[in-house]
Amino acid sequence: MKYSKLIILSGLLVSILFAGYAFAAPGAEWKVVVPKTLFAEKLRIAAFLDENFGLTGGAGDIGKADHTVDGGKTWFTADSSGG
Repeated sequence: MKYSKLIILSGLLVSILFAGYAFAAPGAEWKVVVPKTLFAEKLRIAAFLDENFGLTGGAGDIGKADHTVDGGKTWFTADSSGG
């Protein structure tokens, strides 16, 4: 009984994951939209708000930040990202 809540929640999570996989669009998959030339700098984070606006944040001393407003077709580097 000590771990009953954990077992129930784990079962629920697995069920949700399987249901999500079952209802996913056939052939749907992720694709990389960031040009490989941007990966010369190490990235710490990459995120998209919607299908057009995305941000990347660099790691290390420089910490460059890039953004796109056209779904990754063009990228712009911020003048300063506070790093």
